[in-house]
Amino acid sequence: MSLSISQILAASYPAVVADKRKPTNQWAESALMRELEKQGAIKKVSLGATIEAQLDYRRNASAAVLSSDLQPVSLVKTEVMTAASYAIASVSASIVWSKEDEAKNPTENQKIDLVDGLINNAIDSHDDLLEQTLFTTTNGLLGFDTLVTDAGTGTIGGIDASVETWWKNQQNTYTGATDIEAGMTKVWNACTKGSGSAMSPRFLVSNSDTQAVFEGTQQALQRYIDTQDLAAGFKTLAFKTARYVFSPYGGTRIFMGNPKSYQIRVSKQYFRSKGKEQEIDNAQGYRVLVYSAMQVVTDNRSRLGVVHL
Repeated sequence: MSLSISQILAASYPAVVADKRKPTNQWAESALMRELEKQGAIKKVSLGATIEAQLDYRRNASAAVLSSDLQPVSLVKTEVMTAASYAIASVSASIVWSKEDEAKNPTENQKIDLVDGLINNAIDSHDDLLEQTLFTTTNGLLGFDTLVTDAGTGTIGGIDASVETWWKNQQNTYTGATDIEAGMTKVWNACTKGSGSAMSPRFLVSNSDTQAVFEGTQQALQRYIDTQDLAAGFKTLAFKTARYVFSPYGGTRIFMGNPKSYQIRVSKQYFRSKGKEQEIDNAQGYRVLVYSAMQVVTDNRSRLGVVHL
């Protein structure tokens, strides 16, 4: 007796997740998701009721240049730490098939091909939805529109940047090709704060048209940051030491960040995880749910930036 679709799905799921994208995908790209994974911005952790990010937010007020060798020093309690707190959000995708699918695919090879396509589509749907949400906050899952605002203000992680000005993100404007590079450089420098490359922006993202405006200003000295990208038949533009990608869900805003200050923290136990098969009530079919628990967090919002019109 041949295996059922549910048995093949259960056996195949981990391998397909590890080596997906074999079927030709006509609708999803998820370039930003791949870039964030490549740079280590997706962190798998064990979650609690909320995600807490500890912050060292100011210089110790007792630090001083002494006027004499016996000048009294401050005994005021050191208060330089606080925390940002983030609620957990969820992403879900369904895999649904019918008993008729079982009948139409009687051999194991047919069922394996069907299952491979169903799993790949579910994971691509999950990642495509997540990439879209990275730009537009949806049901509590934070997007760039909330984390990195045009004015730098907003309440993120329970901290109001209008009051706690050290929590503002960096921002600047541009009008077009004539000043886009200058605007990007100003925000880059503000995010970098004169520090080493570890805290400088490592990725930039916008839509394709905005990236093309920037690329057009670089034609004489154009450079690409990864020779592996060229070998693969596509290119990732470089701005200083960062990789500049575009997304179909991006806009005219150019967002900057690094994987230390911008992270997608996902559940170690529940990230693209497959649930148990369920028979659909009052229908001749089955479903399996793909589920992730996660949140986009920052522990140093002043290292994030946006260049906007």
